[in-house]
Amino acid sequence: MALLILLSALAAPVGALAQQPGNVLLEPNEQLFAILAARIASGTDPGSSSEAGREVRTQVRSFLARKSPAVLPELRKFFVEHQVVGDSGANLGQYVSLALLLGPPPDFRLTVPRTDLPPDAKALVGLPPLLKTFSEQTNLTDLWAQLQSRQQQEIETYSPPVRGAIQLADAYLRFPSGAYLGRTYTICLSLLGAPEQVHARIYGQNYYLVVTPSKEPKVAEVRHQYLHFLLDPLAVKYAPEIQQRAELRVLARDAPQLGADFKEDFPLLLTECLIRAVELRMDKRPAAEVEKSLQEMVASGLILAPYFYSALIDYEKQEASMYMDYKEIILKIDPGQERAKLANVRFAPVPPPPPGAGPPPASEEERLLNQAENLIYEGQYNEARAAFKSILEGVNPKSERALFGLAVVASNTRKPDLAEDLFHKTLESARDLRIVTWSHIYLGRIYDLKGSRQEALAQYRAASLTSGTYPDAQRAVENGLQRPFGMPEHGPQKSEPQEP
Repeated sequence: MALLILLSALAAPVGALAQQPGNVLLEPNEQLFAILAARIASGTDPGSSSEAGREVRTQVRSFLARKSPAVLPELRKFFVEHQVVGDSGANLGQYVSLALLLGPPPDFRLTVPRTDLPPDAKALVGLPPLLKTFSEQTNLTDLWAQLQSRQQQEIETYSPPVRGAIQLADAYLRFPSGAYLGRTYTICLSLLGAPEQVHARIYGQNYYLVVTPSKEPKVAEVRHQYLHFLLDPLAVKYAPEIQQRAELRVLARDAPQLGADFKEDFPLLLTECLIRAVELRMDKRPAAEVEKSLQEMVASGLILAPYFYSALIDYEKQEASMYMDYKEIILKIDPGQERAKLANVRFAPVPPPPPGAGPPPASEEERLLNQAENLIYEGQYNEARAAFKSILEGVNPKSERALFGLAVVASNTRKPDLAEDLFHKTLESARDLRIVTWSHIYLGRIYDLKGSRQEALAQYRAASLTSGTYPDAQRAVENGLQRPFGMPEHGPQKSEPQEP
């Protein structure tokens, strides 16, 4: 019997944990457990010297040692071929992505079309049949049943602090009952994962956080993803108001520490700034610590964190919920004032990687890609095309960002056939979630303009699985599913696909 605890039920003696019953879950994940058990059995599990999770690993290893599944050689070959060397987070993360999109045993069927899988999971499509065989040959459900009490202990360890964090977030934001309808936030506890790891995913409207064994519960990370669960939909709902202030994103584009996702999706950057400010307000830290944290956030590229911190002081003085006050907070952002505040900001450089962690991310290729993407942002398409081609021809012929950039340039210079070809080529090799999501959206728009509505819908549906991570993309998907691109509610009108 699978363990499942509704956090709202856990909180029943002291009050409802979430406003909408049943939309916050704390549970193990049997599909991920099966994958990681198969890695242990095949001898390809990286193991761990940490005390965290050692007891369960030992029990799993002992159980599987008494079995002789014929599928082990195939499993061993599969795991070796798909190992991500030098990055334990990505190595586990790819299996997290797949597990969350698998149905339950004994079949482990994909819950979405194979073509719609996120890129890291798509590379593992050969695993579910092997997993089904492994489960049958080892009676893995028996092992799962034996571990129920240990999993219950882990859940009981997490429940009080997680319940408190979620109650505090609900109370601070004053979210109305029913605000979460149709959406869930699932915290998955994995006893076999490499210790001290946290993996966040958003698939469709559902949020996930996979947590591996750790010395202390990862409550801050649980709360952070929960705040995204609460606030991300508002960034989509009020996208027009946010876009009126999108000129500010140019101020953050030169921040070396800021990821490409934040540079390309202004609502995502804005939401992250708001969440970090909310966390500071809820934690009630000393003024000196707050000021230091805000300065560090701005130096990293989170340029609106100070604005939101100040806005939240005013928010706390009135009684409306964030659901009601959000729009007004956005409308009060004054781009001129923010530019003046940030005129002399010095962005922090990317810190050097620890020994043995590989090359620093800010390589020459990264610098050239940033320059080329800035040219797109500035509307200098001919220069951008030349820059992306030089990267593909002289630096990295497999650069997915450069290939995607060429496709965007073709789309914005009215070359739909070339753009279509380049976006398809991008999808064949890309592993970046944002690039894959937007490639599907662009293709949907191109097919709409060609009058191929069914092909367009297929592309929008493919993007919908992962677009929840990016508010701009989520808005584009919702619009694309509602009506053909370029056609407003009051009549047909065609235009070329535009840059996200």
